Amino acid sequence: MKRTYKLIASRGNEIVFDDRLQAGTPRDARKELKKLLGLQSLSGIVYFITEIPVDLIRSLVDARIAEIAGGDPLDIILPDDVKDVVIEHLTPILSRLATPEPPTIPFDPQVDLPAPDWGLIKRHYRRYGNPEATAAKYGIDLETLETRANQEGWAS
Repeated sequence: MKRTYKLIASRGNEIVFDDRLQAGTPRDARKELKKLLGLQSLSGIVYFITEIPVDLIRSLVDARIAEIAGGDPLDIILPDDVKDVVIEHLTPILSRLATPEPPTIPFDPQVDLPAPDWGLIKRHYRRYGNPEATAAKYGIDLETLETRANQEGWAS
């Protein structure tokens, strides 16, 4: 069963993802986040995933409304015109909770991302001598890393 999860991810001081996803588990939501960001790893990304199912949020909202209304069911305490106003205001909120929103701007993981710190990448490459691990750690293409290392003579 798929649930709706809210994900917020940032790199440095910049939010790179803020949306809802449909996934079976938080782990699946993380995998989807990596795919949407175009990354092999979430290293360097700080992220938050809500693990509260929408049904639980809905029941919490209902309980809070009942508490505010004096603990009685809403149809008993509220006249029909007030009840209609409450339902009118709650319907968009409940429908937003139930369905993921499409991003307002098409998400492009390459827009406004800081350039890789090649000095740091070079030190890691030289220290560990493992191009695959270095490329994965810094989220860069292995071929790009090897081309730069060969051009700048990092192995010497």
